[in-house]
Amino acid sequence: MTLHLLSSFQTHIGRRGCHFYNDEDCTFYDWADVLKFIQNLPSETPFVEKLTSALANYDPDREYLAVQQTKGRVSVELYLDATG
Repeated sequence: MTLHLLSSFQTHIGRRGCHFYNDEDCTFYDWADVLKFIQNLPSETPFVEKLTSALANYDPDREYLAVQQTKGRVSVELYLDATG
């Protein structure tokens, strides 16, 4: 896990949205911005289905939703805050 991802987690506790990150940067998008992004993608892809499901079902007070892109691969990740 990168320092910029951890920093983004700490900055956005309790906000429903998603942290899009790679090895160099992390950008947090609120739920409404993520939904706008999804609308521009083909609707029945595994990525869109996973992201939509995760966004609707996670607890933003205890969990962090992230999307990582590396070398042409995109993954949807869910992290649990084990300290709280």
